[in-house]
Amino acid sequence: MRSAVFALILLGWSLGNPLSALAQDADQRATVLHLSQTAERKVARDVLRVELRAEETGADPRIVQSAINRRMAAALDRARQAEGVRVETGSYNVGQERPPNGPMRWRGSQSVILTGKDSDTLLKLAGTLQSDGLSTAALGFQVSPETVRGAQDDLTAEALAALDQRAASIAGQMHLAVLRYRDLRVGNAETEGRPVPRFAGAAMAAAAPPVAEPGEAIIRVTVEAELLLAGSRP
Repeated sequence: MRSAVFALILLGWSLGNPLSALAQDADQRATVLHLSQTAERKVARDVLRVELRAEETGADPRIVQSAINRRMAAALDRARQAEGVRVETGSYNVGQERPPNGPMRWRGSQSVILTGKDSDTLLKLAGTLQSDGLSTAALGFQVSPETVRGAQDDLTAEALAALDQRAASIAGQMHLAVLRYRDLRVGNAETEGRPVPRFAGAAMAAAAPPVAEPGEAIIRVTVEAELLLAGSRP
């Protein structure tokens, strides 16, 4: 009974709203077009990230941990004096090793991660810490979040304009016209991925700081849409 009443109400509403009924009929007869468009821009990688590790081996785990703690404390003190460098510590591990031809021993390590936009200062600091006995586990450039956000609006506008133009071109080739957008999805700006260079775990005494070149990254924004095509061109 309720469904019958609802159907009568809906029918009466449709009869009383001819424009709505026409719009629904047009949507049902329209051709659905699915499109995806990407806009991209090359930018310089503007942040350097260096991960260095303090490593120690020995027969007594307490001595191993004490040595790591002492070297890490000295590294942090030195790193905090560098202006514009963000400092954080990484994983701390201590475990047993049983070499095939030797006695059981303990190996431990802890990492310090340095990040900053002043690559000259950061590379010089990394070279100093290498000379102090730390090993470089990873070194690589990346794009800062503010650079990605700064490009996002322009790339979004570019992708939307290209999508609109392409939709009109496709509709024209089919002797149709774009009725309206039925659905639109806009992605966030993203950078292309690239493996971070990694180095051997053995400590390297460096007479000069490491050398690195930032290169460029690509920032992308992708938009996806469903459009309705209908009617004939005059």
